[in-house]
Amino acid sequence: MSPLSAVAASPDGRPSSPSSVSTLFSATATRGGIASFSVKPSRPPGLYPKEHGACAILGVPLVAALFIVGLTPVTTLLSAATVAAFLAHEPLMILAGARGARAAEAAPQARRLLVARLAVVAVCGSAAFWIANPIARVGMMVCLLFAVVESAVSATGHGRALAAQILALFGLALPSAVMLAAGGTAPAGAAQFLLIWFAGRLATTVSVRLVIAQHKASTSRWTVAAGDLLMLTAGVVCAAGMSLGDRQWLAAIPMLLAAVVLRVRPPHPRHLKTVGWSLLAVNVLSGIAVVWSMGQKSVL
Repeated sequence: MSPLSAVAASPDGRPSSPSSVSTLFSATATRGGIASFSVKPSRPPGLYPKEHGACAILGVPLVAALFIVGLTPVTTLLSAATVAAFLAHEPLMILAGARGARAAEAAPQARRLLVARLAVVAVCGSAAFWIANPIARVGMMVCLLFAVVESAVSATGHGRALAAQILALFGLALPSAVMLAAGGTAPAGAAQFLLIWFAGRLATTVSVRLVIAQHKASTSRWTVAAGDLLMLTAGVVCAAGMSLGDRQWLAAIPMLLAAVVLRVRPPHPRHLKTVGWSLLAVNVLSGIAVVWSMGQKSVL
């Protein structure tokens, strides 16, 4: 997971009319006092990820990993399987009823897309597993486990819980580390790559949650304290990595700074869309930094 805005937006899931075609009526008064009505079809529910922050959380480190190890048969297959699995999430949520009654109208199309995308996952994932090295194979099995658990959590309506978002952050960063391992990066380097993105995204995600929480009357001080503790933990992990002298940890600095700014100068929740775009830029900057620090290999 978005991440993130961990920074991720979800549909409201409000129920609507069970009819197959929802309509919106608008009335306009005329001179004679007679109202005229126009019927406009509402937009059909989307079948692509609504958690736009999750697209960046998955995509930026994935692209960075490809620049580091280059395009090879195994990394190409892993990329295709990862993207297909990510795109399968939304149709699965629709079929599970987690997107509300209106989204359920698209169930037939969602079912077809789910089958097609899972077929890509099965074919590309199996081929990648066949030719990957043992460490990458273990990583792929762990990715599959995280995907199953995260899907089950989201399908039961608990996807916005802090624990679920932390699980998603780790699960979305994991495929990129597996790709590094499959491309020949040492296990220690791949593990540090994973920790950099996980810790950085944890800090930014928690900071955004605190921005929202502080504008709710029901937020307890323990909630704020727990968020601050998580941000501090992420900072300590990154500081420990930097103390080892490995320059790739410098990639965590933009994400940590963004989290601190959001915590010290929290914007109003109405500006969260702007915050999301800013965090995307921060993620791209971190991606450039990690590619530079780990030694760029062009995919072209």
